[in-house]
Amino acid sequence: MKIFIPHPYHTKDAVSRSNSGATLSGSNHTRALAKYCEVYMPAAEPMDYEENIFGVRQEFETIETSRQWFGQMDFDAVVMFEPKVDDLAFFRHVCPAPIVVRLSCCFGRNREFFNKALNCYSLLRPYDALSPKSAYCAEKLASYVFDESYLKPITNGVDLDTFKPTDKLAARKEIADRTSDRRFLEMPVVGFCSRFEPSKGAYPFLRTADLNPDILFAVIGQQFAPVTHPANVVFLGAQPYDQMPLYYNLLDVLCSLSVYSYESCPSTVLEGMACGLPVVATRFSGATELLGNCGRLIEVDRFEDEPLNMCGYVDPEAVSGAIRGLLESKVGRLELGNQARERAEGFSWDRTAKQHVALIEALIQKRDQGVYPMPVSIHFTQGGAKQAAEARVFNYLGGQQGPLPRIPFHSQDVLFLEGLGMYLSQVLHPNEVEAAFLGIVADREFCHKVLRKIRQVGDMMMAP
Repeated sequence: MKIFIPHPYHTKDAVSRSNSGATLSGSNHTRALAKYCEVYMPAAEPMDYEENIFGVRQEFETIETSRQWFGQMDFDAVVMFEPKVDDLAFFRHVCPAPIVVRLSCCFGRNREFFNKALNCYSLLRPYDALSPKSAYCAEKLASYVFDESYLKPITNGVDLDTFKPTDKLAARKEIADRTSDRRFLEMPVVGFCSRFEPSKGAYPFLRTADLNPDILFAVIGQQFAPVTHPANVVFLGAQPYDQMPLYYNLLDVLCSLSVYSYESCPSTVLEGMACGLPVVATRFSGATELLGNCGRLIEVDRFEDEPLNMCGYVDPEAVSGAIRGLLESKVGRLELGNQARERAEGFSWDRTAKQHVALIEALIQKRDQGVYPMPVSIHFTQGGAKQAAEARVFNYLGGQQGPLPRIPFHSQDVLFLEGLGMYLSQVLHPNEVEAAFLGIVADREFCHKVLRKIRQVGDMMMAP
């Protein structure tokens, strides 16, 4: 299988020094796919990046040369790690291979990411797919789109060889020597491994430290602004990828208190689990499906009807109680950590790659079976002349002009929107018809009702 990934290649050394989540997940995903596929990525000149990962010069000067290039390369799929709408619009016109768009989240960056996801959905061909990184993300998006079958959630993985349990005392001694802070050897340690900002749960973490002066709270991550903090909070700074296992392994408990909309599969939860840590996490986004019963989940007060909400209230008392409960029993904590490691082994990058290979194979089969337009002939005849009818039709697309009219179809009156939908279905993909409907009528539920009726008419007309 040959896959094209239109993103920059990063060497293993560059990845090991990085603390960018997008760079890390993309590189790990690429190398995992390379175990089962030939992976091609952009390069100035053809080259071998590493085993089964090749640099290839793109020839995208014109639409025609782009089609010829994709025809010559004969890729089985294109895998995009972010929803870049312009790129997707281009690829779908010049590349016959299925396109899989990975979604980091449903929302975030004000309305930008949400709009990108919906725009990508409207551009998908019948044999393309959106692949959210959590079932949570897929479920949220499903409430905004008509055909959720295009949503194929596949979680990110974790590098089980890099992130694994090691000697905790040795890790603490090393950090104590680096920081000249003997408290790492004298107190239980609770960690926060992320950017230290409000949406990631920074302030609940500080308030929890206030409540527990006998516990050392360590922040491993970039601190965006100076804060007044309790004496039992220590900031260790952002650390490169290859150093993070050391920092995870000095902890007794990991906290992941995010309520950040731009997140659906928190890597820190998987990495902590892989290092054998019980995790205290907010019941939010993909953390719930990752953690299972291998830690403690904290309820969050969020405005669930507002998809762009970035913050929520996390009760420090609840976090404190969960941490205290885990620290009370060393035996119970170790058992939970062993369960976490075992569960993390089910989220390997190898598993993620295999799931994507299976998805691509299914999409190829769907493409090769052929997709047929609605087998009915719809045209507008109101008022006689076709041109006049079409002019009236498109007069209704731009403004408030009262109730939409009804038109005749097979001697029966149908809603204007139904007739227009059946007409457009002859030349457009169903997702594009859906996007057009939502531009005409703001009522999403009504639009989806009409789309269901149109789909049923098509099924009926195709029935033997």
